[in-house]
Amino acid sequence: MNFIKGCCRPHLVWLPLWAMVFLLALPVHAEPVAKVGSWVLTLEEVDRALAAKIHEMREKKVQELILEHVLTLKGAELKIAPEQVVDKLTGSVATPSDEAVKAFIQKNKEQLPNGGEGLEEQVKEHLMDEAKKEAEGQALTKLLQQYAPEMMLKAPRFTVPGPQDLSKGDAKAAITIIEFSDFECPYCRRAQAALKKVQEVYGDKVRMVFRHYPLPFHTKAPKASEAAQCAADQGKFWPMHDLLFNEKSSLELADLKKAATTVGLDQAVFDKCLDSGKHAARITEDLTQGKKLGVTGTPTFFVNGVRIVGAQPFEKFKSVIDDELKEKEKEKK
Repeated sequence: MNFIKGCCRPHLVWLPLWAMVFLLALPVHAEPVAKVGSWVLTLEEVDRALAAKIHEMREKKVQELILEHVLTLKGAELKIAPEQVVDKLTGSVATPSDEAVKAFIQKNKEQLPNGGEGLEEQVKEHLMDEAKKEAEGQALTKLLQQYAPEMMLKAPRFTVPGPQDLSKGDAKAAITIIEFSDFECPYCRRAQAALKKVQEVYGDKVRMVFRHYPLPFHTKAPKASEAAQCAADQGKFWPMHDLLFNEKSSLELADLKKAATTVGLDQAVFDKCLDSGKHAARITEDLTQGKKLGVTGTPTFFVNGVRIVGAQPFEKFKSVIDDELKEKEKEKK
């Protein structure tokens, strides 16, 4: 199950709310809490892994309480109960026309039982429900715009140690975006368009850093990451990166070797590198570091340490980047 949309992740087990709140109140310690052979898990690592999840829960609750308060204010203004506000603002929803029902059935007949035959009334109810949800969403959006609530909850900020050799942009850029990614993950591929727009809009204000995070159920991803590292040896990481994320590219071993020719690498040197597993330890190092930071799915980004999970639109990155740039300006004054 994907708990965050637009993100490749393995199945997770969530703690109950009371446990999350309890853990939030605990102090951060480096004391060991588990051990397997020479591997030691510390309480600090556990708390760090939980930090983003706790923030998501807080953010959701803050949004719920803001909406509850806004509905109370609007209810008092309209002299009605808060729970009646949405219906009042939405009004009645028009009944879908027969033509709209027929068009829906025609468009979705392959997914409907019996091709949609005899389902006209159910489809009409479905279309009305969808229209009502859309109208309610628009009403709530306008209501929140009217009261303009200010969200002051700050996202946790992470320090991301480890190599930053796979980078592009000025090392002194105001914004550094570190991406933990998987070449076999469709959401990572989808996220590239937003990242490209970030670079186009912000130019030399942004530096991009790539880190490997091949997920266990993506069996071709580790070797694809090794191929990218072998390309980096010849100064061609980013061309190989772009090629591997092309939706038409195959990640089979033979195709990875063909990709080397496409990006202009010394084929013999590349093949020797890939076949030897020269960079396997580097991939494992990135993966281990990502786990310590609480990364559980791909893509996961750290924008100056502020975590963004999933194939988010450009606007999500813009919001965080703009806030960071404003803070940088404040620091100069």
